[in-house]
Amino acid sequence: MSQRTVPGPAAAPFLAAILIVSAAAFSPLAAQDPAAPGAGDRDGRRLFQRFAQDSAIIPGGWIEGVFNYDNEAEGAERFFAGGQFAFRLGEQAEAGLRLGWAKQDSDDGPHGSGLDDIDIYGKFRFRGAGGRCAAGGLVKIATGDEETGIGTGATDVEGFFACRGDFAAVTLAGNLGARYNGDPNPPLPQANASMLAGGAIIIPAGVRTTFVIEATWESERLDGAGSDARLTLGYSGAGPEQGFGLRGAIALPLADGAPDYEILFGAVWLYGIR
Repeated sequence: MSQRTVPGPAAAPFLAAILIVSAAAFSPLAAQDPAAPGAGDRDGRRLFQRFAQDSAIIPGGWIEGVFNYDNEAEGAERFFAGGQFAFRLGEQAEAGLRLGWAKQDSDDGPHGSGLDDIDIYGKFRFRGAGGRCAAGGLVKIATGDEETGIGTGATDVEGFFACRGDFAAVTLAGNLGARYNGDPNPPLPQANASMLAGGAIIIPAGVRTTFVIEATWESERLDGAGSDARLTLGYSGAGPEQGFGLRGAIALPLADGAPDYEILFGAVWLYGIR
């Protein structure tokens, strides 16, 4: 990884997440106020980087065709095209998965294309006095080929806790988690257990228009890889109502372990909204 100057400590999103989770969970101003404009429709306005690790429960079903491009250090590139799915399970639970095809290009390292790892998650939301919080887990099924640089060939398991607080003009979202990363086979380096944190401001700007400012951080997964911290700026025209919409975002690096930049695009269909 090439070295870059980062604006501030890489762990800043971790501190932001603690503040946002605390504010969302305990602030008496958090939205349970029916007079707050749009306070009841925020679950259909979703994050980009931490789609699963969020306390929102989709009002029906979410089907998204996803394309991601990572411009990595030292001339490497990664492409991903696939699907992201979420399903409501009762009033306070959600399950989902993400799967697709990936291509890794590198001048000096592994490169190739094939099926990417599959992420499967589930979460349950419980209501506090002020905010809306959830706990859940995620399992990475190691279907990506480590020899082409797409995956590590090892299964990962993650647990997370998240809260949201809906105010009249914005929603604050925060998440904290821990991840066991399975050890890959040599010559890949040894894996470490990693910590995760994220914080976001979700800004409803119309019936279907949402702006998202999202900061995420994860400590080092593999020896020598560095921590991954990103600032993601996104627009969504999907949700909260049933129908079709588009989402797009750009992610900028806050630490050496993050890509030089990342482009995210999604085409979403929401269904079954009551």
